[in-house]
Amino acid sequence: MRLRSVALSEICGLAADIAITCLLIFFLTVDPIAARLPGAVSGLATSWRLNRSMSGAPGAFPANAVTLISRIVSVGLFSLLQWRNPLIQPVVPLAFSALAALVLACCGHWRLQKLRRAKG
Repeated sequence: MRLRSVALSEICGLAADIAITCLLIFFLTVDPIAARLPGAVSGLATSWRLNRSMSGAPGAFPANAVTLISRIVSVGLFSLLQWRNPLIQPVVPLAFSALAALVLACCGHWRLQKLRRAKG
């Protein structure tokens, strides 16, 4: 799978993540850290589904592991930034954590492609 299609699926997953999280925070007034978990799960499911439909290979464990690790880092970074600066709007830590997740996922998928090319 090419890096562009991986980046596109990650961006779509992060967009779903941000949309669900913002909906829960701003319209349903849920606590930001509690609202982050359903958003992250929906974004993860979206990314996995798009990665699977684009690659055509159902057993892509390394690619799914990279996506999962990037989402765990994203949720952790959001929680840390929100905990350290509770007076800041939740959109700022959400944007930083989404950007970090995108960079981490793209780097991870790039390394996977490099490893697969080296193997044969």
